[in-house]
Amino acid sequence: MKIGILTYHHVNNDGAILQTLGHLYTLKDLFPEAQVEVIDYRSLNMEISEWILALKSFLPWKGGGFSKTRKLLYLKSFVNKQLSLSSSSITTNDWNKASAFIEKQNYDAIIVGSDEVWKVLNKKQSRKFPNIYWLPLPLKAAKIGSAASANKSDESLIKQEAIQHQMRTFLDDFKRIAVRDQFTYDLVCKNVTDTSKVYQVPDPTFGMDFNTEVRQKLIKLGVDFNKKVVALSFSSNPVYFSKIAETLRTYADQHNIQLVAIGQQNKFAHLDITGHLNPLEWASCYKHFNFCITDRFHSAIFSIKNIIPFLAIELSSKYDGSYKGKVVDLLTKCGMMNAHRFVSKDSIDIINVMNELEKSHNPDAMKKVVSDFKVSFRAHLKESILSVK
Repeated sequence: MKIGILTYHHVNNDGAILQTLGHLYTLKDLFPEAQVEVIDYRSLNMEISEWILALKSFLPWKGGGFSKTRKLLYLKSFVNKQLSLSSSSITTNDWNKASAFIEKQNYDAIIVGSDEVWKVLNKKQSRKFPNIYWLPLPLKAAKIGSAASANKSDESLIKQEAIQHQMRTFLDDFKRIAVRDQFTYDLVCKNVTDTSKVYQVPDPTFGMDFNTEVRQKLIKLGVDFNKKVVALSFSSNPVYFSKIAETLRTYADQHNIQLVAIGQQNKFAHLDITGHLNPLEWASCYKHFNFCITDRFHSAIFSIKNIIPFLAIELSSKYDGSYKGKVVDLLTKCGMMNAHRFVSKDSIDIINVMNELEKSHNPDAMKKVVSDFKVSFRAHLKESILSVK
C-alpha cells in the first residue's frame, strides 16, 4: 500500500514540520509494510513569501535578521534530509498541475493535513482558495482529511454561496474527514453532504513520542541549568508582548532566572537559541525548562507533552468573531484554560500569573491528556487506512 501525506511540510515553522513527522511516524509505526511518504508539493507563493520575510527582517526596525534567516535555512535543510519525501517534487500555485503530479505518484490513500490546510483566503501571498489541499480534481487514491484546519479563514469568503458550493463538491469526495478544531468541524459539517464521516481529532504531534537528547546541546548553547530557566516562544515586536517581556526581564534579573528565546526573536531574552535546534530537538527541549510562555499553538502542545507549566498569551485583537482560535480550542479540550490569557493595552500581571500556574501545575492531569490524545489520534489513523484496504 502506498500512502501520501499532503501538508505544510516545507514552511519555516517547527510545529508544521513536527505535525508532518507526527503523521509520518505514526503511519509507519501502524503500517510497517506500507510505503509512506510526504508528497513534496510546495506552494510557490509561500516559498517566495518566506524569503521576502527573512530579508525584510534585516531592516533596522524589524530585527532578528540573522536569527530568522539561520532558522529558515536550518529548517529547509532538515526537511530535505530528514523527511521521507516523494522521489519527485513540484513547486507551483497551479492546482491543476499539482493534481496531475499527485496522480502520477499512484497513491492508494492521500492524507490531507494537519495544519491550516483548509484555510480559505484570497490574499496576494496566500494559498488562494481553491488550492491543491482540497484535492479539487478526481483521483484514484482515497482522500482522507486528517486533523485538517480552516483556522483564521476569511469569514466573508466562507459565507459566499459559490465558495460553499465548491467546498461541498470537494469535501463530498473525501472518504473520511477528521478535523483539528471546532471551527473547522462546524464549517465542514455545513458544507458536506454526509456529516457522519466528519469528526474531531487531536494534532498529529500527539500520535508519537519525541525524545531526542538535547540537554548537552542546550548547555553548549549557553543555557544555564544552575538557574531557573524560562522558555520564551513569542516575539517582543508587538507592543503589548514587549511590555510583558520587559517585565519578565526585570524580574528575572532580580531572581536568578534565565530567559531563553526558543523559536522567535525576543530582545528581552538573555539567550536566543532560535535556529540552533532542529525540529526534533526543539520538540524535546521543553522538558528541560521550568516554565514556558508562548503565543504559539505547538509550543503549547510541547509544553503539555513535556509536562511543564506554561502560559499561552494571545493578542485580544487576533480574533474578531465568537471563535477564539486553535490555542483556545486546544486548551478548552485539555481543561487547561487557566493557562491562557488574552492581552490588550491593559497588560496582565505576568509575574503573579506565572506563580499561580506553577503552584497549580498538575503533572498527572497533563500525562492523562497526552495519553488520551495519543490513543485517539492513532485510532483515527488506523481506522482510516483500514477503511481503504
